[in-house]
Amino acid sequence: MEGKQHILVVEDTLPIREYLCAVLHAAGFEVRSCEDGTAALRVAAEMDFHAVITDYRMPNMNGVDAAKRLREQFPRLIIIGISSEDKGRDFLAAGANAFLLKPCRSADIINMIKTTGLKPG
Repeated sequence: MEGKQHILVVEDTLPIREYLCAVLHAAGFEVRSCEDGTAALRVAAEMDFHAVITDYRMPNMNGVDAAKRLREQFPRLIIIGISSEDKGRDFLAAGANAFLLKPCRSADIINMIKTTGLKPG
């Protein structure tokens, strides 16, 4: 994968998903999105991503379970959990690299991405 770095956004609430995608795209990342953990596993198997940002509470498979499965399948993938509930410990135990508490400001999202070593293309 050359050029821009690719990020997968996993969020079931459409306005939040659109917001995260817009913030990341404006920062120079290529962004794809899906609505739950099950879809995230499918999409991640179809395309190489540098990072995944996943919500906690979603239908079909929550973000912690998705993070655990993604970590098993893609050991080098950067995984960032987000939630309005304090689920940071759960995300980190599942293999996530970082956690953000919602609501997240755009600067918080970009700063967290940069601390993982990703840079916009």
